[in-house]
Amino acid sequence: MLPPLRIPNLKIVHKGAILVLVPLLFELVFLAVLTELLHRAEVEVQRQVRSKAIISQANTLSKLFYDAGVAMGGYSITKSPLFSDRYDKIVRQIPQDLAELKKLVGDNPKQQQILENLQKITVTGLKILGEAKAAIDDNRVDVAQFRARHMYKEIRSLADKLQDELRGLTEDERRIEAESPEKQNRSRTILKLFLVAGVVFNILIAFVLLWFFTRSIKNRLDVMTDNSFRLARGQALNPPVGGGDEISHLDGVFHSMADALMEAARKERAVIDNAVDVICSIDMDGKFIAVNPACYDNWGYTQEELLGKRFIEIIAPQDISETIKSVRSVRAEKGNTQFDNRVRRKDSSEISVSWSAYWSEKERAMFCVAHDITERKLAEEAIRASEQRIRTIINHMIVGLVIVNQDGFIESMNPAAEQIFGYRAEEIVGRHLLALFGDSKFFSEHTENDTMAFMETLFNQALNRIGEFDCLKKNGEDFPVELSLSELKSHEGERYMANVLDVSERREVERLKKEFVSTVSHELRTPLTSIRGSLTLLSVGAMGKLPEQAQKVVAIAERNTIRLIGLINDILDIEKLEAGKLDMVFDNTPMQDILERSEQSVAAFAANNGIKLEIMPSDAVVYADGDRLVQVIVNLLSNAIKFSPKGQTVTVVTENAAGFVQVRVVDRGRGIPEKFKKLLFQRFQQVEASDAKKKGGTGLGLAICKGIIEQHGGQIGVESEEGKGSTFWFRVPPARTDSTLVVTAQKTDLKEAQKELAS
Repeated sequence: MLPPLRIPNLKIVHKGAILVLVPLLFELVFLAVLTELLHRAEVEVQRQVRSKAIISQANTLSKLFYDAGVAMGGYSITKSPLFSDRYDKIVRQIPQDLAELKKLVGDNPKQQQILENLQKITVTGLKILGEAKAAIDDNRVDVAQFRARHMYKEIRSLADKLQDELRGLTEDERRIEAESPEKQNRSRTILKLFLVAGVVFNILIAFVLLWFFTRSIKNRLDVMTDNSFRLARGQALNPPVGGGDEISHLDGVFHSMADALMEAARKERAVIDNAVDVICSIDMDGKFIAVNPACYDNWGYTQEELLGKRFIEIIAPQDISETIKSVRSVRAEKGNTQFDNRVRRKDSSEISVSWSAYWSEKERAMFCVAHDITERKLAEEAIRASEQRIRTIINHMIVGLVIVNQDGFIESMNPAAEQIFGYRAEEIVGRHLLALFGDSKFFSEHTENDTMAFMETLFNQALNRIGEFDCLKKNGEDFPVELSLSELKSHEGERYMANVLDVSERREVERLKKEFVSTVSHELRTPLTSIRGSLTLLSVGAMGKLPEQAQKVVAIAERNTIRLIGLINDILDIEKLEAGKLDMVFDNTPMQDILERSEQSVAAFAANNGIKLEIMPSDAVVYADGDRLVQVIVNLLSNAIKFSPKGQTVTVVTENAAGFVQVRVVDRGRGIPEKFKKLLFQRFQQVEASDAKKKGGTGLGLAICKGIIEQHGGQIGVESEEGKGSTFWFRVPPARTDSTLVVTAQKTDLKEAQKELAS
């Protein structure tokens, strides 16, 4: 293939203009030259015609001049009117022919001069003839004869001059007339040659332009057409065509597009080759005609092993029938279809596969993506098993479980809830949760229709916490429950899960416990107080001086009595805290006053144990029950003194911390092991079992401190490192600006109590 003609910076529109303008320009030049040649031929013809006319007119003029002389001679002899008339006619004709001859001569200077001479000769001759005729007409014979003799001489002389002048006038014309046929033949020959040359040159221009068009446009279009086929076959493209026109630009775009397609094909091939899923093509006979390398990792077969193999051969036997139906469905629908089956790997193990298949009628092949869903299937099985386990657990829970929607309507309940309320699930599902509640102290003001107010109150009391309520069984019996409400997200929307526990038995146990506590309070504490008083009197000698041995026994009995009374008081305080009946009087109280009272209470105990107290002064004011805070600080100081070595210092520091007033009691004792930190604030918990015997105490002090601080809306905790001492801290709210408020903590919900305090 010849290389294309390279003409830089010419657009196709410019080349089109060349194809049109070059032939047009040649035709215009050809027509102009042809017109000029025709004009010259026409001029030559006109010149020949004019020459003939001049010669003819000159001959006519010469003949008329002679005829005038002859007519005048005949008239002078015969005096015939015929000669006179002829003479007059000739005399009139001569000026006309002379004027006509002047027109034919044109602007030729030489001929103009000859014409002037002819005109003078003619005028002179006509004058002579006129004088002769006038003499004849006057019957002056002598004069006429005399004139006639001289006239003939003059006329002959004038005629000779006239003939000479006419000969000079027609000399050039006769030469032109003689040369004209040769010039005309030469002009015709030149015209014929020019026509032939013009036609040949025109044909040549047409072929040149055709060659130009073919080389600069068609050949390059052929290259681009060939590139299209090469691109379709995946072959290398021809080199870019030259030029700066639209075709070269289009070819550049085509090459860029081809590069982009090749890059996309490379990426596609890279994606296919590196894909985790098996990507394959299956022909009409069900044989693999293409497959990516992922087949080895997924199925254990190499590409070479699968190519030409029927894909049905790797399907698990139990799934072959359904797979064939699915493939037929793919071919029938001629669209994307998905189906699942099991594939038998080369090692005979089976995996679950999800096929995404597309049938191409043009390619007569099925294109597939096979995704290993074994893990998903196992996960689904695990989810189903988990759901079954959860269902089993829910069905065997001793706690009632009720699922309600956002509006409070019951959607499901477990068997334990059915047993608790006495309803079957189908009897209660669809009804409002309010149907399960009787007239409790929390809902006594609400009716069954006031569901919104009921749900709002329920959320306040039981959402993400445990609340105690009175419910109503199907038989109309009231019973107490503990209910906890929590949010539950599901695909159907937001739901709430209510955990319900029947606490009737626990209420009965609590009732018995309260009765026991009351009995202890009245039946034990009063006698013990009397015993302590008696022992005190004995020890001070009120009944007389006791022997030394008896004094020791009385002292031991007094200490044990005091310990027993403290234990009973602690138990009573714990029960009051749990029952919410520990009275507290809240007021703005200076911390310095609380610290001084606390120091006075433990000063003697610290001195007896050889411990120095360091109470840092404080100007903080708290909103609290001062006596109860003194009780907390005294308890913490007592523990710090008991567990500090002699000679050490126990420090109390008060500081502001994030909207609270924080009190820290720091000792330099043995510290607390990490595993005991979370147990310290529980009842009857001590770091070591021997502490109760060696150091004294019941293990209830920190539990009481925790209850008191929480009643204040604060926090309590410990920081300790074994062998380096401990720091017990608590936080209580700062002073308020409102008046003193007495709160009886009768609610089990701490936040509800805080709301009442805030109001």
